[in-house]
Amino acid sequence: MDLPEFDLIVCGVPRFAAEAPWAWRLLSRYLRRLPARRRTEAAGRLPTVSEIPGDSELVLVDSDPEAYVLPEVGERLIRALDSGEGFELILPVSNEPWAEEARRDPPFQYATPTGLCEAVAAIASSGGPIRPAEAPSSPVFAIRRRALRVLPADTLLDRVPEAAHSHGLRAAVDPGAYVHRYGAMDASPRGDLAARVPPAARRVLDVGCARGATGPLLRARGVELLVGIEPDGEDAAAASRLYDEIHRGRLEDVVEALRGPFDAVLFGDVLEHLEDPSDALVRVRAHLSADGVVIASVPNAGHWSILDDLLRGRFDYVPYSILSGTHLRLFTRRTLEDLFSASGYRVRRLDTVALPAHPGAAARLAQLRSVPGASEDLEVAEFLAVAEPTFTTDK
Repeated sequence: MDLPEFDLIVCGVPRFAAEAPWAWRLLSRYLRRLPARRRTEAAGRLPTVSEIPGDSELVLVDSDPEAYVLPEVGERLIRALDSGEGFELILPVSNEPWAEEARRDPPFQYATPTGLCEAVAAIASSGGPIRPAEAPSSPVFAIRRRALRVLPADTLLDRVPEAAHSHGLRAAVDPGAYVHRYGAMDASPRGDLAARVPPAARRVLDVGCARGATGPLLRARGVELLVGIEPDGEDAAAASRLYDEIHRGRLEDVVEALRGPFDAVLFGDVLEHLEDPSDALVRVRAHLSADGVVIASVPNAGHWSILDDLLRGRFDYVPYSILSGTHLRLFTRRTLEDLFSASGYRVRRLDTVALPAHPGAAARLAQLRSVPGASEDLEVAEFLAVAEPTFTTDK
């Protein structure tokens, strides 16, 4: 069956500027494989319905640069819209839905575009028929151009489904069309880090505290003085409502202003973003109390899915993931332990967070495990370290 003619518009404002170039590259890589009659890209901008060029009767829209529409998903939405069932608008399902009726958990967790492709294929094979949408909401959709003409000209593209519904246009959800979207990491509390703060700790420094979501968890553990360091201005302002002190800037620029000593210093997925993580660890060592510890989490660059892709000649930067384009340093268990040792620490405890291989990838994982001397951490996605100084630094 031939694919009907359609126009494509890709646009939207990213949530995090540092990840934006990587998000756009990945999104463009997928959508440029779609055979659209007319393609429009508006990176960093959210157009209105009056700004959609082209004259094809069907239009595919992705107005969120962090919502990844694979080519087969885009084609599926267009075919569903052209099916003759009388719908004016078709929405996909997603792990981060904009409406509960469009929620669909992936069949397994994944860390690479290869894994996403496999999850999309699995969902497509078990999706089922499209169903009417009761309260449509999504920045990704396929729509008839005649439906766009009904809407106010100043309707922003990410609000089209809601506007279409309010005008009585029929919408549907395709449960077999899966779109991946990464959640807002800066709003996620780090219970795993808070749980490793010593029970007696009363003064805590949170390096890279984001919006301060971990603050209430630390308070619940008896922390009395909570200090954060955050370079992003908007996040720092949000964290200031939950922390006693917020220092806006990079660690090396604000470290002299810190009022230590601290019983614990947190680096929640921060060290991999630093040009010199050893320098950061040395700097905070001088601000630790006699029994103070550093608690850090870092992604594992030796996860099986990354190695599997490397063997196939791929290494894809993926926002908000193990492969984030903002990561300047990569770690395995050994390199993390070496980092702490070289910075004057002893790792007291090293825990792991697993991201197991899905059943369809079991054979590939087994091949990697069969390599002599293969790592024990092939299914580890993240390391959680608690480290104590081996010597003190004069201030």
